[in-house]
Amino acid sequence: MDKIEYQLDRIATALESIAIGLNSSNYVVNCDVEKSQEKSETSDKNFITHSPMTPEEELFIRTTNIYLDETQRKYDEGLQRKSAVKVSQNLIPMQISFLKKYLPDFTIAEDSSAVLVLSKNETPKALIRIYTDLGFHRADHWRRDMLQITKIASSLSIPKENIILLVISNLNGLDSSHVNSTLGFKISNKDILDKSNQSILKDYCKRYINSFTDIFPTPENQIYFLTSALHPNVVAEEIFINKGSVTDLKNYPWMSTPLSEIINRVKSL
Repeated sequence: MDKIEYQLDRIATALESIAIGLNSSNYVVNCDVEKSQEKSETSDKNFITHSPMTPEEELFIRTTNIYLDETQRKYDEGLQRKSAVKVSQNLIPMQISFLKKYLPDFTIAEDSSAVLVLSKNETPKALIRIYTDLGFHRADHWRRDMLQITKIASSLSIPKENIILLVISNLNGLDSSHVNSTLGFKISNKDILDKSNQSILKDYCKRYINSFTDIFPTPENQIYFLTSALHPNVVAEEIFINKGSVTDLKNYPWMSTPLSEIINRVKSL
């Protein structure tokens, strides 16, 4: 089973790389794309948010809208399933646009495999990788991706402590045996994602994050999970099926350090 999962992981990574290559070799975000995304971030009837939006809210909505567009395309073209390739093609320029808004002094470009390089005055300063979930990187499988990211950092002379990994949702990214062994007791993936068990999920994420001290100097300050079961793809499905669906992000109990603090830390580099 581990060999099968490993092969699936390699296939998924390859597809992601192909998708990124097809979309653009440099991912320069044009004005039309930025205007479209700015429109979607300023107001959305399907979400209750702060005014102005917090970075968490904005990133979640922008990501959800990409999945919503793909849901609409699947319906319009009579497809059996959404295209992971299409989603990947659209996620990277959106993430670049999002980061550029909050980090105007940085130039941001994709290096490879969805790893974003943040440079100031033409000097690479940090790497950021944003995952919707860990569906292809569960448990110890995430290490392979992390090690590849540290290689990119080394090639660009970026200190390991300036690598930031951000995972939007825990849904679809939990490995039950890993969760149970990490916590020391049994709990189902469904139960740990229940709102009543968020403290248990936070404890698992903390232990999980701290297991990567052999890769990152201070993983607790470099790896973040935003939500428990709230997932952009699931919310997109709900919106598509029920146009009047409303998700309250304003009062959502985000799991991590506020993104504004992370952004301010990057600004200081």
